[in-house]
Amino acid sequence: MYGWTGKILRVDLSSGRVSHIDTSRYVPQLLGGLGVAAGIAWDELKPGVGPFDPENLLMVMVGPLTGTLASGAGRVEVAGIAPQQRPSRFSRSGMGGHWGPELKYAGFDGMVVQGKAPRPVYLWVHDGEVEVLDAADIWGTGTYATTVALRAKHGLRTRVISCGPAGERLSRIAIIQTETGSASGQGGYGAVMGSKNLKAIAVQGTGGVRIARPPHFLGICLNASREGMSPAFSSPDPRKPGGQPEYGPHHRTRKCGFCMTHCTHKIYMNVAAEGGSGASTAAQHCWGYDASHRAHIEGRALTSDYGINGWEVSYGIIPWLQLCRQHGLIDSVDGVEIPVPQKPIEYMRDCAPSPAEFLRVLLNIIAFRKGPLGDALADGACYAAERLFGGRGKPLLDRIYPRHAGQTEHWAGHWGPGGNIYWPWWLPVMLQWCVDTRDPANDSSHQWTSHVQFYLTQSGPYRGPFPLEKVRAVAAKVYGNPDVCDPAFEYDPSDTKAIPAIWHHHRGMIVDSLVLCDYENTRVFSVLSEDGAADTALMSKLFSACTGVETSERELDLAGERVFNLLRAIDIRNHGRDRKVDESTIGGFMYPGKDDGVVLDRERFLHLLDRYYELRGWNKANGWPARAKLEELGLKAAADELEAIGRLG
Repeated sequence: MYGWTGKILRVDLSSGRVSHIDTSRYVPQLLGGLGVAAGIAWDELKPGVGPFDPENLLMVMVGPLTGTLASGAGRVEVAGIAPQQRPSRFSRSGMGGHWGPELKYAGFDGMVVQGKAPRPVYLWVHDGEVEVLDAADIWGTGTYATTVALRAKHGLRTRVISCGPAGERLSRIAIIQTETGSASGQGGYGAVMGSKNLKAIAVQGTGGVRIARPPHFLGICLNASREGMSPAFSSPDPRKPGGQPEYGPHHRTRKCGFCMTHCTHKIYMNVAAEGGSGASTAAQHCWGYDASHRAHIEGRALTSDYGINGWEVSYGIIPWLQLCRQHGLIDSVDGVEIPVPQKPIEYMRDCAPSPAEFLRVLLNIIAFRKGPLGDALADGACYAAERLFGGRGKPLLDRIYPRHAGQTEHWAGHWGPGGNIYWPWWLPVMLQWCVDTRDPANDSSHQWTSHVQFYLTQSGPYRGPFPLEKVRAVAAKVYGNPDVCDPAFEYDPSDTKAIPAIWHHHRGMIVDSLVLCDYENTRVFSVLSEDGAADTALMSKLFSACTGVETSERELDLAGERVFNLLRAIDIRNHGRDRKVDESTIGGFMYPGKDDGVVLDRERFLHLLDRYYELRGWNKANGWPARAKLEELGLKAAADELEAIGRLG
């Protein structure tokens, strides 16, 4: 095999048994990464399995491009029943850094961990071998100390992922942390590690990746666009910061693996604590605390060391606590006053900044489940609202959370996190939110929100680099419909919003399966090409040259559609997903858009959802895929099983 190593490592922690899954059972049809994880889940993960059950599968997967020179190929995809989702369901979470390539160099296309160890353990994976080793001396430590200890034992080249104290205590918002500060942030997979008594996975490999056509592959990599996600635009939104502030010697840029462009997320080093002793070093990812710079970096460092989902705390828990205080439900956390603004909170931007002391106390009670408040908040605001204040804080969640996901609104034009996206461009993102199992920005929405909108002739106050005629020509070429990127069209014709929602979801599945970074893939527009279109066939070219499996852009898109439909089938069979669940998401968006004040028209949006289902080949009444669609994608077995339980569209 080229690209793939041919083996997926399986470890049963209950028995200590180590075995392998033949990668060729699932590829090339499911590509790798998330696609293979979905295939394994369909075959093995039974309905009724909970996130903390030994039968849950923790899958940490890489793809055929992992460890190569393809830009953005340093990532990992984590999958399994996710405790953060509400209710828990099979989902996914991405993670950057260098651990993924190291696993590939050690000889594996991924890992499947099942069962529960009788005592705390960690896995030591090295050049085709794996050992289940005692973790008594590192259980209870933070992720930083865990990495230091395992590198001291196995060598400085060792790559480590681990859960912190939050994961050990089964916090539903616990993360899996890498030694570089990247994390599998959403889903609560750190708690899945904790439930299995699995503290860490340390990896070291000296192998490589076999490439089918090395010179051709290298040429594609070296000649890929270095444009980045968006062009320089002439009239930026004055409310959107122009970039992260630079703090002299205290920051530097970085990147995962062999990425073509350095990451926008910097590392800040040795920043003195505010009102305390010591200094902190932390990666500045896309989330952050509304605090002074020093308090923010200290808070980020604590969040990573404890192994907590900082996005949930910063954009969900803290705003929810501030809303609860404004409604007279709570005043302080462990004796420290909850900050609140003078005016009622409508959007995230209205929230009050958090002092350093408040962040320290809040993060500590969450990580260690201290008291009734910390114990409840450790499961995230959506679960905490059911236990705290007699349920009176539950209505306050609607401004922050689309109801079914358990994760805060992101890039959908309303609550706030992720940036500004304007009417009508947030409609495709809302469609993605409705049908996904998690916040879709991780792999799919970013391509539309962080890339496409900045090239458009008009997006709110933004003015992109291309005239409308050029934008329409690119849309016709890429999406097959010139109206998709024309601001003149809102709900109608419905194809203008349903098509990009579907197209970018398929591309997101490809990104998660190869595995690549969605900051790099897929670009639609480019200021470097004569016609304004990016090379949307780049991923199929990389896949073909790497694996030797000649695959056209259309064929790769079908593979992305296959993965998405298989994930939908898992959600239907195992978790009862249907249109009613999809529609429940809408309630969290029935507020004026934060940037344009537009209020969603529910009935018109439901007609848009109808068209989305039609284009997908799903039944409009229940949101279930029809047999014809599943068989077209080579998923006849899934169609047969769904029909047997009465859930075929």
